[in-house]
Amino acid sequence: MDTVKPGRGIAPVDGGEIAYLIVGEGPPIATSHPYTTPKAGHTPIPGFTTTTVWPRGFGASSDARDSSDYGFWRLAEDLDAVRRHLGLDRWSYWGTSMGGFVGLIYALDYQESISALILDSTAASHHYKDDPTSLYPKARAAPEFDRLIEDPSWETLRDYFVLRSRMEGSDDPEALWEEAGTTLDRNPFAYGEIMRRLEEFDTRSRLGEINIPTLVLAGEDDLQCPPSQARLIADGIPASELKVYPNCGHGVVRRSPPGAQEVVREFITTALARD
Repeated sequence: MDTVKPGRGIAPVDGGEIAYLIVGEGPPIATSHPYTTPKAGHTPIPGFTTTTVWPRGFGASSDARDSSDYGFWRLAEDLDAVRRHLGLDRWSYWGTSMGGFVGLIYALDYQESISALILDSTAASHHYKDDPTSLYPKARAAPEFDRLIEDPSWETLRDYFVLRSRMEGSDDPEALWEEAGTTLDRNPFAYGEIMRRLEEFDTRSRLGEINIPTLVLAGEDDLQCPPSQARLIADGIPASELKVYPNCGHGVVRRSPPGAQEVVREFITTALARD
């Protein structure tokens, strides 16, 4: 079984370096997100070694060389460079929200690198933004969204995320933004570039190519990537299982509704036994 030692490190990639943090014990799982990363790394899944990978332009990773270094496609390449740097034949990947977008691209382009795939609160294409059960049709029609795309900055990013948190029912979205500033690495230029290129993301016609054991997770109350998006993914990936949790919002592993951690552990363990 491939293993890695806990600790922080730097992996060489094309034109730069990528920072990572390894925590926990057990079989290796990688996780990342293209526009926000906890400064302390993602909370590990018990029973596994979790490697948080910081995208270019975040944390101790290299600055982006240009706008093409932001987003799903470059991050999928860099994830596999980190895997090779660590000397792993394969690892599992867990991606939440747009981290799941990265996971789908990673699975399609580097299928032999992944033992199991966890797609948490995510979607298969940019069309999630048109889902009438999500908050995005209204959010994208708001002037705060247009200002962010036209002039990405900390101010416009703050205004948009406060709006979005308010739409999700936050009692104090301004305080939530301020708190996140102390715990998360963010980059307004990355988010703006991702939004500009979002319509390039559409894996729906290729889902059937993914032969990796895949667990698709969704919260019944998710207003960002509604369960309808998870069902579309599960219908398209042959070796997939779908779990939808009631009374759960965006980010199933993070929110940890009853039984979710056990489902994830059992799924990965079973996938590795077949690997």
